[in-house]
Amino acid sequence: MKPTWQGDGVDLYLGDCLEVLPYLVGVDAVVTDPPYGIAYDPNCGKHSNESRHGKVIGDESEFNPAHLFGFRDVLIWGANNFSRKLPDGGQWYFWDKVVQNGMKVRISEAEYAWHKRGTKPRGFRHLWAGAYRASESGERSEHPTQKPVQLMQWCLICAKLEVGATVLDPYMGSGTTGIACIRTGRRFIGIEKDPVHFETARSRIERELAQGRFEFGS
Repeated sequence: MKPTWQGDGVDLYLGDCLEVLPYLVGVDAVVTDPPYGIAYDPNCGKHSNESRHGKVIGDESEFNPAHLFGFRDVLIWGANNFSRKLPDGGQWYFWDKVVQNGMKVRISEAEYAWHKRGTKPRGFRHLWAGAYRASESGERSEHPTQKPVQLMQWCLICAKLEVGATVLDPYMGSGTTGIACIRTGRRFIGIEKDPVHFETARSRIERELAQGRFEFGS
């Protein structure tokens, strides 16, 4: 199966990951933020009139991560929502999104990830609450559950991925994992079934590559 789009060290597929995964080889780790199965609606709540995003495809039904466990390593966000479907072992990570006790926010204050080859709990503290952001301030979100590039870069460090390693995100969304890979010298394979989000990811990644890729070490 040929990629829908290719760049320098980047292969992107528009389609269902369940159909694409059997054709992929050479993946060192999966780092992803899939639909959690919580029917999240970004248009619900007092700020609904400000939202530009639709619902996340596949989030209306319970997520089963079984198709990912065959890969050598897996780091998957939102795993607390389907923890009973995880295999034994691994380790939990958390992202503290508020970084301030008592801060009045309407979002959840933390998110959790499960790491297949993790050996100890880890935490990443990075403000990301509405307009209050420690990074990417002033940039509009392109996906209803978009995460900071710095968070995904931290994930690559936690997974101990060497420069040049190949990272797969089968639920690419707006392409944040791909940008993290480009900035840290890793190769990237992204899959996204929503055509709108695929185009957003492709555009973001193409712009990032145009700025110049990290030079691999000798």
